[in-house]
Amino acid sequence: MLRALFGEPPRQETGELQKANQAIREYLERLATVPSPKQSPRERKFIIWCQSFLRAIDELEQSQYAAAQYGRRVSSPYIDQMTAEEHMNYHRHVYFYKNAIIRLFAILDKLGYFMNERFELRTERIKTRFSYFTVLRNMHENGLYRDLEEMLYELKMKHKEPMTRLRNQRNTEIHTINADLLDDLMEAEQAKFGDRTRLETEDIERNMRDLDEGCLMTFQAVATAFRYLVHPPAAEEQKAREQAREKGKRS
Repeated sequence: MLRALFGEPPRQETGELQKANQAIREYLERLATVPSPKQSPRERKFIIWCQSFLRAIDELEQSQYAAAQYGRRVSSPYIDQMTAEEHMNYHRHVYFYKNAIIRLFAILDKLGYFMNERFELRTERIKTRFSYFTVLRNMHENGLYRDLEEMLYELKMKHKEPMTRLRNQRNTEIHTINADLLDDLMEAEQAKFGDRTRLETEDIERNMRDLDEGCLMTFQAVATAFRYLVHPPAAEEQKAREQAREKGKRS
């Protein structure tokens, strides 16, 4: 949809986005094998949830793409050197960048709530309003679906640093600013290059690298969870992994 803003054809699904969509659709197909009149309220809820996931990850990718496109159109190192068009492109970049961050964590939390419901993890006993990361902690501490938890935990640790930076930016954007954070922001705002306010275009590139990693982790986490639902590990394989874990603990 947003590619039309840049005179480009609609997106062709590739890479991790395609894998995530395929995993969701495969699970949807499995749910659809039960005729509608015979579907339980729980199954119908999962169907609606899956459709919501498809829309959500599509909207995330589009925001990521638009943020990158507008970011590439900003080259002036000083705000007062920008042309009117470049200034507008900068604000468009910031809009889609912030939008993507908010959507990214919304999808992860949606995934956490879905997993909590589908696998009956009861994370609400730990925290009434929980996040995706709370769900992972609950799975780890209580030994729930260990194979799935280990795969998701590996993704979390692999992308930990950029995700932490993105989460801090998300919190700044949507939560009340505390005194310390306000001081930091005011100090950054007052930073000058001579008597001119400097816009670090490198910040755009650095932020986009973090966003790209965050989107990658999100698409992979969604794909991992839904693939697990469709293709759970065989009982023999699961038992072998459990034995290997126990042996590792004793050694």
